[in-house]
Amino acid sequence: MILTPALCRAARGFLDWTQMDLADRSGVSRSTIRDYEGNRHSLHRATEAQLRLALEAGGIAFFRIEGHEIGICTKAVVAETRAQTHTESCEILSIAGERNRAPPKPEQ
Repeated sequence: MILTPALCRAARGFLDWTQMDLADRSGVSRSTIRDYEGNRHSLHRATEAQLRLALEAGGIAFFRIEGHEIGICTKAVVAETRAQTHTESCEILSIAGERNRAPPKPEQ
């Protein structure tokens, strides 16, 4: 399982989505999201996939870094004179649940 309750909340926060926004975009009920994020129950694999796909379509990328669990990044388009470049804003949730923000870095 990739999506933990903490990552679900963090990803929604990065996207500035409410639980209802995620429910509308994923097809998963708001009560299921609320209960999952509140650690009241786990998710079926198919439900996790629906939530993950909706978050990824919204601009979230999930990745694994050695020594940490799963991290998330959002991509924002920065307009330049001729071309567009992407920058990433990343958050890493450590095994202990601590948050560490990595500075934005240009994509090549």
